[in-house]
Amino acid sequence: MFDNVFLHAQWLAAAYFTLGRVYFLLLEANLAVQAFETGLALARDTGSAWWVGTITAYLAQAYLLQGTRPRAAAVLQAVMRRDQQPTSSTERRLCWAWGELALANDEAEVALSIAGRLLDSAPGATRAQPIPWLLKLKGEALGALARREEAIQVLEEARRGALARQEQPLLWQIHRALGRQHRRLKQEDLARRNFASARQEIAFLASTIDDGSLHDQFLQAALATLPREKPISANRAAKQAYAGLTERELEVVVLIAQGKSNREIAEVLVVAKITVETHVNNILHKLGFTSRTQIAVWAVERGLAKH
Repeated sequence: MFDNVFLHAQWLAAAYFTLGRVYFLLLEANLAVQAFETGLALARDTGSAWWVGTITAYLAQAYLLQGTRPRAAAVLQAVMRRDQQPTSSTERRLCWAWGELALANDEAEVALSIAGRLLDSAPGATRAQPIPWLLKLKGEALGALARREEAIQVLEEARRGALARQEQPLLWQIHRALGRQHRRLKQEDLARRNFASARQEIAFLASTIDDGSLHDQFLQAALATLPREKPISANRAAKQAYAGLTERELEVVVLIAQGKSNREIAEVLVVAKITVETHVNNILHKLGFTSRTQIAVWAVERGLAKH
């Protein structure tokens, strides 16, 4: 009987953690805090160090989103000191949360140190693939220290990591950070391009939210963090919707999503195989991808594969 109650509490803690994560990604700070606080209370009842640490790390992030930094510091301090060396995946999450808090408190050097330490100590298999959340923290810390070129390099790596891991909710934030750094370097074209990419990702994420109020709140909150957009023509808006891909490139995307090889695509479109290869390379470049699989996933997410 006791075991059943214990497991039930853990399942509830996990459920509230998942709910909190969803609200956090939707930028619903208050609802995220409520879910995480409930989950944390349940985790404490079970005595699960893993759940207590994991939920605490994200609760601190929700407090930051809410604008209550002292509460973020207090909840983190109750579980792990800022200078403590992490020895587990849970403690690494807590350390990352301390880094985000340091960045919010204008302690960019501390945030950079934490991000660098976590990246350098990542497990071998993890280190081989970019860790977008940590790279975003490092890039923004470098930007806060006016090390703009370095910041852009790290944020570009974060962008590649987010694409590889299909971290769509993070991608728009990385493009926002890139836009800010390019703007500070007076690279206005690159800044506008990244802000446009951020808006595109926000619009796509909003399209996946069925609840009307959550949809509108997310769209409004996310877009409010970007510079006000100048009016654009309908033609330009249509191009931005698909990352500037031409009509022929979109046809190639659809055929890739349907599993066709370059030779098969050439036969369908009645063009040379080398022409298809050129289209594929252009698509990879425009979308910032490295593989056909990523193109196929991108097409499926946007409903293009059915065309």
